[in-house]
Amino acid sequence: MKLPALFRRRAPEPPPVRTPPGEAERLLRRLDFTVVRRLDGLRQGEHRNAAFGFGLDLGELRPYVPGDDVRALDWNVTARMGEAYVRRYHEDRDITAWLLLDLTASTDFGSAAQTKRDLLMDVAGTLARLLTARGDRVGALLYTGSTVGRYRRTRRPSASDVRESWRMGLGGNESDPERLPAELISSGSGRVHVLRLLRRALDAARRVPAPGTRRAVRGTLGTEVGFTGTDLAALLQQGFRTVQSRSLVLVLSDFLEEPKPDGTADGRDADWDRALGPLARRHELVGIWVRDPRETALPDVGVVTFQDAESGEQLVLDTSQPSVRAAFERLAKAREAEMEARFARHGAALWAISTAEPLVPALVHFLEQRRRTLVGAQRLLRQAA
Repeated sequence: MKLPALFRRRAPEPPPVRTPPGEAERLLRRLDFTVVRRLDGLRQGEHRNAAFGFGLDLGELRPYVPGDDVRALDWNVTARMGEAYVRRYHEDRDITAWLLLDLTASTDFGSAAQTKRDLLMDVAGTLARLLTARGDRVGALLYTGSTVGRYRRTRRPSASDVRESWRMGLGGNESDPERLPAELISSGSGRVHVLRLLRRALDAARRVPAPGTRRAVRGTLGTEVGFTGTDLAALLQQGFRTVQSRSLVLVLSDFLEEPKPDGTADGRDADWDRALGPLARRHELVGIWVRDPRETALPDVGVVTFQDAESGEQLVLDTSQPSVRAAFERLAKAREAEMEARFARHGAALWAISTAEPLVPALVHFLEQRRRTLVGAQRLLRQAA
């Protein structure tokens, strides 16, 4: 039975945490001068476009068929092959890009000059600036591990949406409210919009609970149903329901989740792996894996106390033991191979970037590698046809 509005009480809201004035402006100005300007003339292929038309990106070279535009004839190839060939280019079109930012407590770690969250902010600001500079629109979902509200669908989902949600285990129905794990920033363009996005992302990062403190999730009638933590599946599900038209979806995260009570993470891994499929099929999906060198190799520094960034649980480990360091590196390599296989299985790209490497060369290398992958895939498709 639902209580009348007069007798319902809302849980007290936490005090707002505001970014100091000018911090977002300083961050954006630093990115403009140190990253964006250095990328001028070096970047190509931020996103792919399947449509053919007027553009600069060569799509294919094929024999002439009646109806083709004679202005597209490639006379050099025609002279060599003895028959008419035409060039087709990928049409330049504006798209909408969505940044799914994981700002949970595990990203507040770094052994180099910056933390993973600092690098994540730099990557998000750089990509947003590059995309809006060419006329694209950019929106964002800011995830801090806590629920920001509940809502009902504003429109009736299509039959394909319902089938896809239930088949992939996303659940939900029309009469039940859905959980909002992330703060929504609507899409927009221009430098002012990027500045607003960064300011709200910095505000959200300051609201992340300290290690060992979690907020309770309340049910529809105010009953306590559990505690929040890093749940990537919830973030991907909200992205699937929020972004309707085909877009470029960039998931920026360290992809670390809190294990289940029995000490394993298989269940949650399976959940966000299942939620990755619908996003990859509907959109062009790119995972940006933010890492730190200490997550792949342990130094020999003796006995060290490790603390979980979210639960506050501590573990004492003797890093001077070669077997301990070897086992740690083995697990890190296995996780890296699993991440690459997971994104490849869904047809999505994965970009791993470390806090110890410069941003500009890493971004240029990823874009060039991605362009070569797309060209190779198109060549194989033409050969198969």
